[in-house]
Amino acid sequence: MVGRAYIRRITVLRSMERFAEAFAQPSWRAHPLAGQRKGQYAINLTGRWRLIVTEDAERRAVIIEEVTNHYGD
Repeated sequence: MVGRAYIRRITVLRSMERFAEAFAQPSWRAHPLAGQRKGQYAINLTGRWRLIVTEDAERRAVIIEEVTNHYGD
């Protein structure tokens, strides 16, 4: 289930002209992170699983940092 959500998110991210469009997807619950993860963004996959991404310096690409279980269960 997480794998399918990952593929769907990546497919949509690739079709976007700007990363800011991710914030218009309510079910994604995309948001910037703070603290040691400042500059990174979380996108909901399913349940507690989320995709952690950053934008490259020119804001031309999204870099996938990791897929993580938010609470570590």
